[in-house]
Amino acid sequence: MKIECIYEARSVLSEGALWSSREQALYWIDQMRPEIHRLDVAQGIDTKFDLPLPEQLGAVLPRAAGGFVLAASDGVSFIDKDFRGRVPYVNPIADTPRASFNDAKCDRQGRLWAGTTDRLETEKVGALFRIDRDNDAARVVDGFICSNGPSFSPDGRVMYHSRTHDRAIYAHDIDPVTGTASDSRIFARIEPEAGVPDGSTVDAEGFLWSTHWGGSRITRYAPDGRVDRVIEMPVESPTSCAFGGPDMTTLFVTSASIRFVDGKWVYLDDAGFARTPLEGAIFAIETGIRGLPEPAFRG
Repeated sequence: MKIECIYEARSVLSEGALWSSREQALYWIDQMRPEIHRLDVAQGIDTKFDLPLPEQLGAVLPRAAGGFVLAASDGVSFIDKDFRGRVPYVNPIADTPRASFNDAKCDRQGRLWAGTTDRLETEKVGALFRIDRDNDAARVVDGFICSNGPSFSPDGRVMYHSRTHDRAIYAHDIDPVTGTASDSRIFARIEPEAGVPDGSTVDAEGFLWSTHWGGSRITRYAPDGRVDRVIEMPVESPTSCAFGGPDMTTLFVTSASIRFVDGKWVYLDDAGFARTPLEGAIFAIETGIRGLPEPAFRG
């Protein structure tokens, strides 16, 4: 598969890849700066929105009522369609100051599933919440350091959830009516040389695509957990992926330039970017496999 760098973003930690079919554009965040961006892929023009934001971001998602949903260190909030204003919605982590919302997706019924991470990457304060349209935030699972990659099968009956530091992707059965999760089981384990599981997405055939932080790769898993293919990436830490493009067959991939070394975040400086200019960049991969649009939050 051809891998193309479509924007040398020099991001600290680009995340939250979100394709807008209506706009034919890719939304993404720089989690640590923090910033929200929109990349016009055809024109190669990237726009950073001028909006006051909390200290750490997790994900930006569409909202069915218009505008966007932001999961971040100050909880879940709504952003208007022009990115000029933001209003709080719910914050179930207000009493956990070291936690920040991280990766998030909506299921096929429009419920929001948002996970958290320990900002110091050491304590098991991470949890996965299901946030319904009635402003209710239910804690689904907890007891890990960092939550990543909630993604859903095409029929919405299986959720894939990555416990990053455990090097494991779990599968959960989902009741489409109630949103209840059950039968949690290991879907895939990641060997140390392959990094750790980060963001993910599911294609129209029901296969899971998972990025590997520190592993320089993306893995496509069959619904039974079998490794279907591995795509070697030209960066150390791909972080999230989303299908898009005119035919929904392009896999857009974000990446990070930051590293976590001896308990501290280490930022890449200008000399580092001169040596490895693609770290923190945005990529496009023509897969020949059709993806699925991400559902909007119906709250």
